[in-house]
Amino acid sequence: MTLEPCSHFGRTPPCTDALIAAGVAEVAYGVRDPAPHARGRGREVLERAGVRVRERVLYEHCARVHEHYLVHERTGRPYITLKAACSLDGRMGCPTGDSRWITGKPARAHVHALRAEHHAIAIGVSTLLRDDPKLTVRMVEGTDPIPIVFDSTLRGVAGETRPRLLRAGTLVLHTERASQERRRALSATGASGLEVRSDERGRVDVAAALEVLGCRPIRSVLVEGGGHLLASFVGAQLWNRWYLFHAPVLLGDGVPLLPGLHWSTVALAPRVNIRERETVGQDTLYVLERPGQAALTDRHAAE
Repeated sequence: MTLEPCSHFGRTPPCTDALIAAGVAEVAYGVRDPAPHARGRGREVLERAGVRVRERVLYEHCARVHEHYLVHERTGRPYITLKAACSLDGRMGCPTGDSRWITGKPARAHVHALRAEHHAIAIGVSTLLRDDPKLTVRMVEGTDPIPIVFDSTLRGVAGETRPRLLRAGTLVLHTERASQERRRALSATGASGLEVRSDERGRVDVAAALEVLGCRPIRSVLVEGGGHLLASFVGAQLWNRWYLFHAPVLLGDGVPLLPGLHWSTVALAPRVNIRERETVGQDTLYVLERPGQAALTDRHAAE
């Protein structure tokens, strides 16, 4: 087993009861369940029944399988995966805003597989208005994630044309600066508005947003952009993994990858860990992690 057998009633009866009834003599699993109703209870129930238990078997592999769940239980916030595609010179689009398509079809299929692995997917309002995206899973089989839009003043409902993403099932995070008129207009689309405190720039505070989303609960969010939203998560150091695609193209004076972020010296700039590097079609994928991610998961699993 990858996770500690449950000893409580949920959607199904306790796994521990089924194992004991089946006469299983030994149980091996990788990760202790960090949920408040678990935390070693499953092991205790099995051992009291005379079942031998081995914990942390193939721990690293099992923790990877459950990393979204483990981080959510550990922090109360969703696991945050960033995704971005840029040119070799670090640009996300041309000065005109055109960005289709920087990467090739294999990279885009990879992104759709990432969407299928996450509970929710998030974009900023500028991306909503510029691209009118669907944010659905295509090119691969999988379940569509919950759409989330960061829109501090509800600009998304201010125009004459309603973006197709504003519909039932979509969450729109806004601040107190959103007018009552726009809040009513959002409600009429069927989307759900959630007020979140603003940061020093008047935008949705990402830390507060993750607390709100974690309580719903949403265990994982794939942040697809645009650049300002990515920069908010990077600046606040509230991300866990980043899939960064580099395409073999030069865009010059185009749209920067992380607009608005400034560090006075290289020494002050945050360092990241390169977990993987691979070729996807003609593009290069860097899988990055913020330092301390493995320790976060391991600390929780070992409690």
